[in-house]
Amino acid sequence: MPKQDDLKVSRLLVLFLRFYANMTQSELAKAARLSQPTISSYEEGDSAPSDAILGRIAKAVGVEWELVLHLRRFIEAFLSATSRKEEASLAEPLSLSVFEPALAAVTSFLIEGPEEQPQKQREEAERREAEEIWTALEKYPIPRRRYLIEQTLRASKSPALAMRICEASAQAADRSAQEALELAELAFSIAERVDGEESRHVQGYCSAHVVNARRVAERLGLVG
Repeated sequence: MPKQDDLKVSRLLVLFLRFYANMTQSELAKAARLSQPTISSYEEGDSAPSDAILGRIAKAVGVEWELVLHLRRFIEAFLSATSRKEEASLAEPLSLSVFEPALAAVTSFLIEGPEEQPQKQREEAERREAEEIWTALEKYPIPRRRYLIEQTLRASKSPALAMRICEASAQAADRSAQEALELAELAFSIAERVDGEESRHVQGYCSAHVVNARRVAERLGLVG
């Protein structure tokens, strides 16, 4: 069953796409090969569309899948930031830095390429998305990166981002075993939140990086 936050994101996303296309619920349902009650359920926040269904809705309204991903990330970042406003006021000032990963992605949606199969297109878009997020976060210390990732629902459970951080961990090994370990552990914390069948594979991949980084750190006496 989708989490309440996921339902809110899906609700706003479907509403935005329908209003963008200036369609009624019935018109969108027909164009996307769905029923009007199904569209209504999404917009009421009673259920959330799968990525496959969301892809059909996007195609029906003429919006590229990559832009849908960017829009979803921005909505997630906005909802996360606003829902944590009170908490943030106690811990630290809420600033535009919370939105930087999402904003970085939104500026790059105008990327043209050949027609691709939906699944492949989603995977490539998610890899680009992960690269954009990580590029936006690299200027921060690792604890701050972890905080910002946790503020964005999609980033906090993105398999592509977990794997990208594993790459960063491997790259950091030559200059700092401690940094490599911290990055590997950050990647694994994301992998633990990954949904579906992909979760086990991503956790295994990240776990191997944690083990390798910890072995090096222990050899250097950096961890007990």
